Amino acid sequence: MESVVPAKRVSNLEIFSRLTRIQFLPLVLLPSAVGTALAFRLTSSFDPSYFLLVIFGVALLHLGANAVDDCYDYQNGVDQIANSMFPRNFGGWKPLPRGLISLKNAKTVSALLFFGSLLVSIYFSIVVGYWSFVLAATGVLLAVFYTAPPIKLDYRGKGLGEIAILLAFGPIPVLGSYYVQTGVLSLPALLVSFAAGTMTVTILIDHDMIFYEVYQKARKFSLGAVLGRPKALAISLYLTIFAYALVVVLIAVGILPILSLAAPIVSAAILSRKSGTFKKSKEPPPYYLPFTINALLSNWIFSLVLAITIAIPFH
Repeated sequence: MESVVPAKRVSNLEIFSRLTRIQFLPLVLLPSAVGTALAFRLTSSFDPSYFLLVIFGVALLHLGANAVDDCYDYQNGVDQIANSMFPRNFGGWKPLPRGLISLKNAKTVSALLFFGSLLVSIYFSIVVGYWSFVLAATGVLLAVFYTAPPIKLDYRGKGLGEIAILLAFGPIPVLGSYYVQTGVLSLPALLVSFAAGTMTVTILIDHDMIFYEVYQKARKFSLGAVLGRPKALAISLYLTIFAYALVVVLIAVGILPILSLAAPIVSAAILSRKSGTFKKSKEPPPYYLPFTINALLSNWIFSLVLAITIAIPFH
């Protein structure tokens, strides 16, 4: 008689980490570090407790955004299609289509995370200024309506989802963390934020190369699904070059130090390991997974090196 191997029990912690995709926190934490470093460089302002609280607040916002994204991708049928098209041992599996958490409970988790983030922003609104709450509330709205009806930004096919990502991972964490430290909004911080935000948009486009067929079938018209792999890969490369060029321009006008040139150099060196993928648009979905992971690492190193070189007191 053939023995039946029981299914592996999934812990609540793993369900939470899968729902919130906690491993991607550096995408928002590092831009927050860039904004804080810029505040220190331009105004000599740095409060460690404020920095830690900002990190906590943006982390809650990011985790809530990932959870609500899963909720509405599941509700819109995207995740069920992905779950049926990819093998069960696919590393990017999600808990909702596997029945490990109910939709109601997943939305509750997201709401609690958003609430915690807004509480942090309310505190900063009291001790620093109201822009703290405005930026955080904007982040929550972008996160919810990225996939939630009736707006569903990432389903519209007009690049609206990518614009939302640009704002959510650029101006909101960079300008927000700068504002908390200084009490003022800053044009230099805004300009720097577009470099970080643009790099994150490229990650979204690269990720879409894995799920291209899924999104086509589910009618989720993100930019990658609309353009097709060849054009989407080209756009990803052009946006990366734009982010690198923006850093060079900001160095030339004196906003960033010359040391910040290391950010695009190191990032490009990492990205070059999979650069051949930009020319290969007809491969099966798993082919684009290591490419996306490599691009993600390149993104993280870009923001990390940018933050470090900005903070170094070198003139």
